[in-house]
Amino acid sequence: MKPCTRFCPPRARERLLAALRSEPPRLDGMALAIATLEKPDLEPGPVLAQLDALAARVQALIAQLEHPDGLVERMAALRHVLAVEEGFTGDAQDYLAPENIFLPRVLERRKGLPITLSVLYVEVGRRCGLPLFGVSFPGHFLVAAREGEEVVVLDPFHRGRSLDEAALTVLLRKMAPELELCPALLAPASADQIAYRILGNLRRAYLERQDAARALEVVELLLLLEPDHPGELRTRAMLLACMGAFRAALADVQRCLMLMPDAPDRPRLERMAEELRQRSELLN
Repeated sequence: MKPCTRFCPPRARERLLAALRSEPPRLDGMALAIATLEKPDLEPGPVLAQLDALAARVQALIAQLEHPDGLVERMAALRHVLAVEEGFTGDAQDYLAPENIFLPRVLERRKGLPITLSVLYVEVGRRCGLPLFGVSFPGHFLVAAREGEEVVVLDPFHRGRSLDEAALTVLLRKMAPELELCPALLAPASADQIAYRILGNLRRAYLERQDAARALEVVELLLLLEPDHPGELRTRAMLLACMGAFRAALADVQRCLMLMPDAPDRPRLERMAEELRQRSELLN
């Protein structure tokens, strides 16, 4: 990953890279790095302590089980603490509210997006030794655990309900009816993929609120992960132009033209580049 430094909040950038480059990558660190966009002085210690405390309660419950080694039973203990006792659930009323995306706010409100709640489940599960991983299911992020041939899938957005093959098929028909359920749809998502998906949600949330400055910070982090992503370069160019940074916007449009010489909207990009060039010259 090549660093992108023009508008990235340094603390968010540094923490995000550190979390994703650690071995293994740390989803809690990644989520807290993103949360510094809302609260620049955020300290990770208190949030990590909350995750530790939740995991300790899950471990205590597992220790009381008749079959403490069973995957289904251990996953049920995780769900019981997080969904039943703590009440973590999805926010269907204001789905794309930024507070549903930032992990510290999710811990406060007990509400969040599927992907942020999934990070919570994975990180609490990791502390308990559960083989949990995130699943980029089409349109709706899930978590799963696999031991041998046994697979358990949970939906954190709907209070951690367990999804069997029939339930997954119903969900897929709702989210992506053109697809057929197959093992590839339940493959583990990488930390980079999860970070990109969280940031994509946050970018959309700020764009819907017409908050160009905050959206630009998010796009910078997206380009930190995918420096040559044409869509993010276009979005950044649009945001920069709205903020009067015409030379920087022009550089992004020119980069898009270089990366995609056969882009179907090349004439529009060329017109945009010319307009930005003219505006830049007026600044001289």
